[in-house]
Amino acid sequence: MVLIELHLAPGARTFELSPEILRDTQAQMMTSDQARSVGFGGLPSPPAGTEVRYVAVLERDSRWILNAIEADPNVSSFRMHQVG
Repeated sequence: MVLIELHLAPGARTFELSPEILRDTQAQMMTSDQARSVGFGGLPSPPAGTEVRYVAVLERDSRWILNAIEADPNVSSFRMHQVG
């Protein structure tokens, strides 16, 4: 599994994946608080004034998510973390 950490662009409040991607990959989108509550407790606090979202997905499906992230103007940067 991988956890993709995405930082939203200044002024952006949301990032959404299409229903098809969510259905086909079974990815889980989360805020920082939600990610901590489901077991990703070692996450750093987001920088002040920065909106951060996390997407948990199987590594084999991560390319779909990364393609969507790269095409979204609401995302300024992202990092992928290996988990489990």
